[in-house]
Amino acid sequence: ILMMTYPLIGNYGVCREDFESDGIKDARPIKGVSKEKFKKQIEEKTVKDILRRGKVLIFKLEENLYFTIQLRLTGWFILSKDVEKFSRVIFKLSDNRLLNFCDQRVLGELKLIEDWQKLPIVKEMGPEPFDLKKQDFIKLFKGKKTKVKPLLMDQKFLAGVGNVYAQEALFCAKIHPEKNADKVKKEELEKLFDCLINILKEAIRKKGSSVDTYRQIDGKEGEFVPFLKVYQREKEPCLVCKTSIERKTIGGRGTYFCPRCQK
Repeated sequence: ILMMTYPLIGNYGVCREDFESDGIKDARPIKGVSKEKFKKQIEEKTVKDILRRGKVLIFKLEENLYFTIQLRLTGWFILSKDVEKFSRVIFKLSDNRLLNFCDQRVLGELKLIEDWQKLPIVKEMGPEPFDLKKQDFIKLFKGKKTKVKPLLMDQKFLAGVGNVYAQEALFCAKIHPEKNADKVKKEELEKLFDCLINILKEAIRKKGSSVDTYRQIDGKEGEFVPFLKVYQREKEPCLVCKTSIERKTIGGRGTYFCPRCQK
């Protein structure tokens, strides 16, 4: 989700805007400071830049202050003139638009920090997929005995890859999600790298997949759902071999795969 949200926020002119905390409807996402201090520190601060590291979105503000967001499973941003359903924290911009942080299940986290690179979750992150060369990606799997699908989603192993795109990449590469990572052949890993990069690029171009609560910053749905090959297609025919797609909980997450194509 963050890979899709990050470029969209920049495209809608949030950078160089002045932030005001227009309303804190629910302080639970705010971590580390009181809602009063959060509101005081963020008011009238100009957004100097917007960054992303893994699944952390970072707003660089004035006075060496950073505002970080982890959307988690059900968080998203909507930029509008109104307060949105499930809005928890609302930021008013200088042109009176409202940047709504929405979170249906209140799993997300908002923090104010002077050095975002010192966040424990950031310090432990693995490399970004787009920063890796194919041979470096292959080396990551050496000696890893865990199942390949949970490994792809492990942010300490590889930053930014979520449940939907891990499944789609494995289907594309014809790798079973329960296969031990150290048993995946080099040529399979080469294919997996190509699949993962291509799928992520196309998903970003299509503005993401609105399979649950995710929406674009303008409130519209992402456009990548029609291109999903296995995700949420349990008992439907595989688009390659017509075998029924199966669903299994792997690493605590629902996982869809073709038992015939993926070995």
